[in-house]
Amino acid sequence: MVEEDKENKEEEDKKDKEENREDEKEEEEDEKEEVNKVSDVEEDKERASESPDSEGNDKEDVVKDDEDNKEKVIEDDEAEADEKVIGEQEKDMDKQLKRIFFVIGFLALIFLGVFLFINSVRHFNYKGIDFDVVKEGELILYKTALPVKHSTGTGKVILTEYNFYLRNDPRKLENIPFDGEFNLKENLVMNFTENFNCDGDGIIAIANLMNLFNLLKTNVTTDEGSVCDSEEKYTFLRLQSGDETSIEQFSSSCYNLNINNCEVLEVTEKYMVEIISELNKIL
Repeated sequence: MVEEDKENKEEEDKKDKEENREDEKEEEEDEKEEVNKVSDVEEDKERASESPDSEGNDKEDVVKDDEDNKEKVIEDDEAEADEKVIGEQEKDMDKQLKRIFFVIGFLALIFLGVFLFINSVRHFNYKGIDFDVVKEGELILYKTALPVKHSTGTGKVILTEYNFYLRNDPRKLENIPFDGEFNLKENLVMNFTENFNCDGDGIIAIANLMNLFNLLKTNVTTDEGSVCDSEEKYTFLRLQSGDETSIEQFSSSCYNLNINNCEVLEVTEKYMVEIISELNKIL
């Protein structure tokens, strides 16, 4: 009995030890579970603490991107504005340049017009004769040159110009009537029906005619009783008073220079212009 009790006691002790071991294991497992729960909680906390940061970072990135886009848009707008300003400035410069060129062109045209006007006033051509307007003090003269051939001692012929000065504008002498043609021979006879002094104009008129005839090597004589030669041996030139200042051809080489109101210079200069015009056609 004693042995059985002892054995039973040993078996109970074993059972108690095994139960204690199982209880220890269960306690260890419980502790592990609690540790795991704690670690899970800590991880969740960490995740919770990390997630706002990541969201904040994402938000910061979005905000930064928006700011970058806004800055880019602003830069693009500023660039477009600058281009518009530059374009407007270029247009303004083009307009100003066009205005400047227009003003310069306009002034050039005015200058050219004034130059041509002055040139036309000082120089002009009438009936193939070139005239220069010359001012001598208060006196205005109309100068022209007649080319004349001269023979040298060696037999060489040279061409020189002889200047004539008219007191009247040859263009205004167009108003003096003349119907006919001029025929100048080697000999010329002048007839004065009266003395045409006319405050010295008659002297100047006759001197100009004589210079022209001498230059053309025309033999000139004055004869108050002379008449037109029917045989046309000479040119006959008669100065007489008339109701109208005019030149009248009444034969092939006979002419009346009719003088009214002492216009002796006008009629003689008209005659000279016609002679020089015909000579220029020959020369």
